[in-house]
Amino acid sequence: MNKIIALLCIVIFVSVHADAQKGQRLKKLVGKKSNISGTLPLSVIEIPTGTFVMGDETDTSSVLKREQSKPVLISGFYMSQTEITNAQYKEFVHWVRDSIAARILGGEYVNVNSGDTAVNWKNASKINYANPEIMSRLGDLLLDPSRTLNNKRTIDPQKLVYLLQGFNYQEAAKRENKNRAPSEFIYKYSVPIYPDTLCWMRDFGYSNNEQMAVGYFSSPKYQNYPVVGVSWNQASAFCDWMTKQKINTYQTKNKLAEGGKCRLPTEAEWAYAASLNNADDPDKVADNDSTAVADINAEGKIFPVYVNDRKRGKAGLYNLKDNVSEWMITSYYEGGENFQNRFNPDIQFGTPQSQSKFQRRKVLRGGSWKDSPYLVTTKNRSYEDMDATHSYIGFRVVINLPE
Repeated sequence: MNKIIALLCIVIFVSVHADAQKGQRLKKLVGKKSNISGTLPLSVIEIPTGTFVMGDETDTSSVLKREQSKPVLISGFYMSQTEITNAQYKEFVHWVRDSIAARILGGEYVNVNSGDTAVNWKNASKINYANPEIMSRLGDLLLDPSRTLNNKRTIDPQKLVYLLQGFNYQEAAKRENKNRAPSEFIYKYSVPIYPDTLCWMRDFGYSNNEQMAVGYFSSPKYQNYPVVGVSWNQASAFCDWMTKQKINTYQTKNKLAEGGKCRLPTEAEWAYAASLNNADDPDKVADNDSTAVADINAEGKIFPVYVNDRKRGKAGLYNLKDNVSEWMITSYYEGGENFQNRFNPDIQFGTPQSQSKFQRRKVLRGGSWKDSPYLVTTKNRSYEDMDATHSYIGFRVVINLPE
């Protein structure tokens, strides 16, 4: 039975496939409405449990190869209909800013109970950063006026840091760790979350992209365009915030089954969703023949476009093969297809603290606005360091809800 699961603020879940198992899921998930006007909600499409043949991909990393094809089974999940937008990510940035400012200001902006201090969001969401008195109290959160372009106090983007923490189930599940305390598998990482707006300048030398560096993230003109200049770590922090501040908060408040989670998709989930989305319009991979290149459905637009600017696929998803390449939760390993499980295959290793370049590589899928027609395909596969930021890389999310 199809169900619409709404998260009013930034999430509206839209079911498009009948599935009896999903009939037991949450009917709706409602949170605080976003105060960013005129923005798209985060619509999520239900992808049903199913099988598909994984492999035979065009690997566009350093070594071109034809991977071993094999049928795999993927559990059902919800995937965001579009890439995460500037406005959606900006709500996360504002939450981090307001939570830090509220604790600095204290008073009416926090609640103190038995020695514990919590943010009073009713007041914190209304902090007036245009008020000189407020700004004078924020201290180290601000840039020194002598370091700003207009010689005025402003929030220091580098001080907007999110504490990402959770439990490492993969490490805890290892047999050699069975006698260790659960607390030993709790991880904590501090992640600066403001996008790298200068990536527009670094990505393309001897190119005039100053207007994009200055306005792409900050201008309302681009609020419904995909957020770029975010690393894998920043995308993961956004997912953690969505999980704890949107999904889990609503579940607890309304005494619903807990356990919902927002995260980046595994490569297998993304490829499976792409296979459903391309069912009536399979990707065409060009060869060296100019006719084949011209036959690819690539519009050749400069810079990213509105996230639902193009026709959506059969599964209801937009821009899987173009607009921006997308971060996967999956680690990049050249021989991974030789040992991945056939049930929800995935490989994850390394942490933000890893020093090994090999352990820091994360998979990217899909083409982007800067790619040649040959690479504008869902078969486009590459990798980047988890801290890398580029003007052509963004992300979309997957959400799991309890049965």
